[in-house]
Amino acid sequence: MLQEGYAPQWGPTGRDDLQSMKLLGANAVRLYHSMGVEGLHDHGRFLDYAHHLGLNVFPGMHTYMKCPDHDCYASWKQAVKTALQVGFQKNGSWHPGVSTIILMNEPDFTPCSGESWCRVKRALSALEGLLDAEKEMNVKPGRVKLTITWSSTVRTSIDGKVKGPGYFGFQDMVAGTSDPSLAHYTPRSSQAELAAAFKHRWVHSMNTAMPWDEVKSLVAPHYGQFLPHEWFIGEYGAYGQTQAAIQNDLKSMNEFGNSNAGFLGTVVFQFQAAYQKGGKELNFGLFSLGDEVMANTDKVCSRDVNTGLQTCSSYPVYCLDAHLPWFTEKPNLNHRAEAVARAWGGSAENPGRCSSGSFLTV
Repeated sequence: MLQEGYAPQWGPTGRDDLQSMKLLGANAVRLYHSMGVEGLHDHGRFLDYAHHLGLNVFPGMHTYMKCPDHDCYASWKQAVKTALQVGFQKNGSWHPGVSTIILMNEPDFTPCSGESWCRVKRALSALEGLLDAEKEMNVKPGRVKLTITWSSTVRTSIDGKVKGPGYFGFQDMVAGTSDPSLAHYTPRSSQAELAAAFKHRWVHSMNTAMPWDEVKSLVAPHYGQFLPHEWFIGEYGAYGQTQAAIQNDLKSMNEFGNSNAGFLGTVVFQFQAAYQKGGKELNFGLFSLGDEVMANTDKVCSRDVNTGLQTCSSYPVYCLDAHLPWFTEKPNLNHRAEAVARAWGGSAENPGRCSSGSFLTV
């Protein structure tokens, strides 16, 4: 999504999704597959515009790149080096719009015969790949933090010390950077470099579709052991939650973050409904698509990580509607965007809305 061909969707000359996020009250945007899929076209224009709006960018590595024997070092290193050449680097450092890089999304679902070492080996090798890419490209870290978003499935950490949703992965990184051999991993450089990056640049994160009160009760009582590292929710799905529940959850998170050390906040999952997924995945979108075409993308490209084949095409950019038609018979589940806006002191009215779009007024 960062490549310049998508500017008619996220930029000020088209639907202007980034401005719409800012108007909702957001201060950051999380993306997936930002590094590792497309590396021929400029990504700096997206970062420039987000930075101009005051949105912190959380770009994600493409989790599904090749990792032979669960060693992701080579793929992650090359993906980062490529990204730094197409806009992610500025004046010898990461672009100032980049806040936190998500190295992997839910690597705990990696098949490994129920063992924990493979997910941690993937995490450590990906981390080292990024660090070595920075060194080879002479790019300074700047303010850029690093994280992995773990699932909220209950698992046991690699060292057996903790068992729980999400925070098993927090302990995985504590243990793995201290002793990579737990994950059957031998660093190319040194364990000390992994430990230093973890100490100075790491933030913890997890995805969840659970209500906030449930997450807080399960995670917060156990989080003291991970301080001074901070943590955030990488996907707040609010699955099946009413407008009132979403609004109350987001307000409660803000209050908790203001009064409790370590909690940074949440990413609402997700801006636009994932039509390509369908089914239950439609529960997670804030905006649906109308019939009006506002613009067309330029040629945008993607590369198959297995074959290396790149395909490019242009796509229509449809207008946005806060009415989610699959919830027509369940009005309390509809208009999720307005619930987010109310919680964050923003507005769901935006430049991308359909001319006859339905927005809830309260």
